[in-house]
Amino acid sequence: MANALLETETDPASKNRLWQHVYLRLIKPVLTVKDTPHALALGITIGLWISLTPTVGIQMTLVVVVGTLFKANRIAGVAMTWISNPVTFLPMYYVYYRIGVLLSGETPTSYAALKDTASANTGWNLVVCFFELLGKPLWIGSLLVATVFSIPAYPLCRRYFENREEKRRILAEGTDPGGRPTDEAATN
Repeated sequence: MANALLETETDPASKNRLWQHVYLRLIKPVLTVKDTPHALALGITIGLWISLTPTVGIQMTLVVVVGTLFKANRIAGVAMTWISNPVTFLPMYYVYYRIGVLLSGETPTSYAALKDTASANTGWNLVVCFFELLGKPLWIGSLLVATVFSIPAYPLCRRYFENREEKRRILAEGTDPGGRPTDEAATN
């Protein structure tokens, strides 16, 4: 039984099924959401910006609130929060911290200081103490990275969704951009 389980995990067909499932359940619904190009692009941009900040645990809520305030597509925005997840957030936070240390001129926190803090505190107190040690450079770095990546996201996504909308319109009308019938329309 254990061998059969191991074989299915390494079987290329099962990996294909996994990616097909991820595409059909997570990616395709976001790409096929019907909304204006502006609302979709704004939702993605808001979600991207929030996902690149150290707000794990409240990111989806923040996207829904901010997306509602700006009339952005909240589905597309919430999907972007999946960028930071249990696998990616530690490497992302480390990069943010190192960038923040460089920009703020602060001395990096030593491993010994982190170890002492971890051994002396538990629970919520540990989180608060770590934030006091690492918070300022972490936020500085994350805000810079979030802004740098989010600024081009809006025009790129808006152009993508405008092109997608144009292609849908052309297919629905049965004409190309020059007004000539498409091959599909000509054969009907």
